[in-house]
Amino acid sequence: MLQTFLQQFIPAMEEGLMLGVPLGILFVLIRRLEQEEYRKAFRSALKWGLWLSIFLVAVRVGTRNAVSRELLEGFATFITLLAEAVILFKLLKPNKNFSKPLKISICAAVATLFLYHGFELWLIPVGSVIAALGDYFTLEFLMKILGFVIGGLFAFVSSFMIYKAADALNETRLKFVFVVIFAACIIRQIIFLVQVLMARNFLSGEIWMDLMAPIINSSDLLIFVIFAAILVLPITLFSQPKPARRPEYNPAEYRKVLAQAIHKRRWGTGVIIALVLMTTSSSAGSMIANQQAEIVPAVEVTAQAGSVDVDLEIIKDGHLHRFVYRASSGEMVRYIVILKGGSAYGVGLDACEICGATGYYERDNQVICKLCDVQMNKATIGTRGGCNPIPISYSIEDGKLKVPQSELENSARIFQ
Repeated sequence: MLQTFLQQFIPAMEEGLMLGVPLGILFVLIRRLEQEEYRKAFRSALKWGLWLSIFLVAVRVGTRNAVSRELLEGFATFITLLAEAVILFKLLKPNKNFSKPLKISICAAVATLFLYHGFELWLIPVGSVIAALGDYFTLEFLMKILGFVIGGLFAFVSSFMIYKAADALNETRLKFVFVVIFAACIIRQIIFLVQVLMARNFLSGEIWMDLMAPIINSSDLLIFVIFAAILVLPITLFSQPKPARRPEYNPAEYRKVLAQAIHKRRWGTGVIIALVLMTTSSSAGSMIANQQAEIVPAVEVTAQAGSVDVDLEIIKDGHLHRFVYRASSGEMVRYIVILKGGSAYGVGLDACEICGATGYYERDNQVICKLCDVQMNKATIGTRGGCNPIPISYSIEDGKLKVPQSELENSARIFQ
């Protein structure tokens, strides 16, 4: 049950932090501006992002194909990057000559950040409800919902403490923390955007895969870049000098100033405690959550007369099956097969264009990407796009599923 809890707690916590931390830091900066219009723009965009993310989740669940998760999140990331670049440029200009582009950028950044991470956040409990198939009065379902709720609450409380700690910084130090945290977010967003462009063939996989493969395979570690950026905040807060005693202060007034400074530093202590819990959850907690996510052992197959054949009796049970073929170049080419319904099979490489040759496993009768934990729609396995397995051709003849040998030979480079 602990594993089930953590499988919902960790993604809810991480998505909540990726949403709450940059928005909190940005709002602290906006509050210090004289113009009320920026604060109104922030609050308005927050509402639009919230309701739009809920609406799009409802549309995706209700229609299945009307909302492309990959394209939606790629578009939101692209707009967010542009808006963040304008915000960084405008807020850090020494002349403080703010203009209409800043207001538009605030609206765009806040709305699209909420659209991206809010969309991911709401899909977590929705996926649990769909997977339960109406059987909601079970301990497993309760632990899933509890994990999501507690993970979301932890992210909210931690983001609030980070917001309060940032609010206690002076202007110069606040801008420094703002740049560090937003730079970490921008790096993460650029990596995701490149993955989407590769998946959609806007960027050549052959050219970019060598560069992106190690980054993609280590993408789980990107959340720790954000944690390291957050750590700058309490360090900066604690390094602020002790308030000077002005001539007009009497002893009681100066003690009050010192007490306020100590109170502000307590938010920094809270942030450190939260960071310890975040890091523990995303490291040790993730190991526990994924420890039983074992990949089905691959059955070695060979080619005969130009095709690799698998008996239908082996794969007709509706579960995920993995096979491996040794190519002439020596690479072990893995592919998966699953019965989608009737006589239709989902057949694809044990790799995708976004995450590489990481592999898939079966959980709760669903096919899951081992690297990014994305749940596949069985009906889409065998079609190109997103985190789906890279499709390969096949045919059904004489009670066997046949995959052309040439198809597997040409796919060997993906498993190098």
